[in-house]
Amino acid sequence: MLLGLMLFPLAWSFFTSLKSMSLFDLMMHSGEFVGFSNYADIFQDSNFWNALKNSLIYVGISVIGQVAFGLLIASILHSKIVKFSGLFRALFLIPWITCSVVAAYSWIYFLDANIGFLPTLSLNFAFLKALGMDRRDWLTNPSIVIFVLSVINIWKGTAFSMLMQSAGFQSIPGSVFEAAKVDGANAIQRFFRITIPILSPFILINLVMTTMITFNIYDMILVITGGGPAHASEVLSLYVYNTGFVNGEIGYAAALSMILFAVNLIATVFYLKYLNPRRGNND
Repeated sequence: MLLGLMLFPLAWSFFTSLKSMSLFDLMMHSGEFVGFSNYADIFQDSNFWNALKNSLIYVGISVIGQVAFGLLIASILHSKIVKFSGLFRALFLIPWITCSVVAAYSWIYFLDANIGFLPTLSLNFAFLKALGMDRRDWLTNPSIVIFVLSVINIWKGTAFSMLMQSAGFQSIPGSVFEAAKVDGANAIQRFFRITIPILSPFILINLVMTTMITFNIYDMILVITGGGPAHASEVLSLYVYNTGFVNGEIGYAAALSMILFAVNLIATVFYLKYLNPRRGNND
């Protein structure tokens, strides 16, 4: 299963990236071998660098937001101050289990300049206008669109982080906190000196998985903005999709996908090397 579902497609993508291949060539099992010419073209492609920049912004904001809010929500639901925590946990899962296309159209309805619920609502409420919520260019302003999409992704993906951290909270014995209370530790000290260190393996796994998932997201962005305006919201995964299936440049898209794979691998190695709690213990 590993060979069939992961290693073979990866090897096939790499072999395809060494060819000049169109969609027609793909169907005819042909294509001209060009070596590493596609990779050389990538590093001279301004659209690639723009997509990579957008991806780093999108992933950075999304991952930090999802992990932080997921940890916060999991902490609140795990505490005894919240009743019916199981019900709230199920409600928080709704954005995550909602189909990406449905979620995308929901946000279009919420933010669109012409039919958007938020711009229309802000006209009737002065406090929303004072907060700047009356603007109608949420999805068309090149300066803010990538940040708006990051917030949408945080809304959709935080539930996954909440589940990961909730599993971590279940592994912490209550006696540890009771002993800390006896020693005079307050809530903040218990959180940063007990909860965070014990949860660090779960946070690490959460960071790795959330980063990889976010780097490869393109469907919501495709529906909401299509990568526009003027490529301002075109992330690397969407650029791969547009290059391969819209422009029909399969060989070049395969080369781009290998670069995307390398970026994911670099991020994972960074997490495991510098954020792995076991590494500090071994040192």
